[in-house]
Amino acid sequence: MFTSLRKKFPDAIIQHHYPTNLEATKIWFTNEAEDEYIGIDKSEITPEEMELLHCLFKEIRNPSGPGNDSPHSMEWFSYLFKNGPIPSNIAGEFRIIQFSMKESLDQLLLKEAFQHLLPLNTTLVLLDDNMGLLIEEKNEWNMDEEQLLSISHVIESDFFVSLSFFIGQFHVMDSYFPLTFKYEQELFSFSRTVQKQSFIHTVVTVLPAFTLHHLPQEWKTQLFSKVTETFREDAELIYTVKAFLENQSNISQTAKKLFMHRNSVQYRIDKFIEKTTIDIKTFQGGILAYFACLNFQSDNLPKKE
Repeated sequence: MFTSLRKKFPDAIIQHHYPTNLEATKIWFTNEAEDEYIGIDKSEITPEEMELLHCLFKEIRNPSGPGNDSPHSMEWFSYLFKNGPIPSNIAGEFRIIQFSMKESLDQLLLKEAFQHLLPLNTTLVLLDDNMGLLIEEKNEWNMDEEQLLSISHVIESDFFVSLSFFIGQFHVMDSYFPLTFKYEQELFSFSRTVQKQSFIHTVVTVLPAFTLHHLPQEWKTQLFSKVTETFREDAELIYTVKAFLENQSNISQTAKKLFMHRNSVQYRIDKFIEKTTIDIKTFQGGILAYFACLNFQSDNLPKKE
């Protein structure tokens, strides 16, 4: 979509991940699906062109605003986005939980809502009217997925907005921490494009699809050809195989998940192994089959919004 804009703005930057360096000289826009971003030098845009771009696309604004008025949030914002020093008076390991809303909400309202729901010592950094960060120090009371879903339900019922979260990994505070955060930003941006039905994302849940996405198409065609052929012959088989792999290769657990008799699950798993010669009861075979499932699902099954 943005490629045609290069005729008008030849020096524009086009990429498929959230811009992690929002320098003051450029203005960034994204499309409706938020799977493509373009950065244009401000000096090249006339006011009329700016108005038109705002009508067509969503602007990615520099993470700042009335919500980031506490010393802690300003220090973290400077550290993560402005090459600032490590925030003062902290030690240990920290993680960043990113959140995004499909709808926009006034930053002051959003800040007030989160302040009543977050545990003590959790720092809130707002990036714009529908994105922000929750920064946690590692301790025995860290938030889990159930707590994040509970927070999401409260905010959704109060403000009619829907949230999704990306739970980052804990890391020691050092010079590499902001770089690690940028990688997690890219994973979250990717997950919001391909896993729209999920409300909680982590490195574990996103990385397989992210890795597969960057595998050359000709590789995927050749590596997964036998599995693709098998799934096309039996359209229901992919659901059994994927559920089996996602339930620790446990027949009984898979049968319960799919409301099937365990003998039926066993028959279908054996059928898959026979047709593809991939033993999904082994760890290595399971990895290959899971990538093949994701690839087939991406190319052949309808995507949930």
